Amino acid sequence: MRTTINLHGKTVRVEISDAAQRMLQKRDRPLMAEVNLIFGCMLAKRVWFRDEIHPEAIAVVKGLSAFFRPVSYAKTCSFDDIDSGAVATDYAMVADKKHFTPDALFVDYRAGKYVGDFTYSRDLMRELNGETLEYTGQPLQIT
Repeated sequence: MRTTINLHGKTVRVEISDAAQRMLQKRDRPLMAEVNLIFGCMLAKRVWFRDEIHPEAIAVVKGLSAFFRPVSYAKTCSFDDIDSGAVATDYAMVADKKHFTPDALFVDYRAGKYVGDFTYSRDLMRELNGETLEYTGQPLQIT
């Protein structure tokens, strides 16, 4: 299933696999995909699935919401620590989240758990916003 949502003023395509749709229908409470772009001593992407719904989360489909935030981890640079529940804080350098919001979110269900990923694609962004870009063969001039 494909749908779109608006996160921080940006259109985001959401793709939910058949397996994830089936499992969402079996749940007795909503699920939230927490989408984090991690800044710090590395740049990383993570999608965690939580039973607690953040007040700013956006409904995707019945039973699934999404929440995006750029974050940093003050006390660790270890992926093991981050993936084991280290506490994130909002990344202060990002005033306008729209510029960092992904273009697409993918939700699947494999090996007994929800898994997710997100991407940035200028072509997808242009397609969703109805823009076209044609190559003219001429160098781009910035004035």
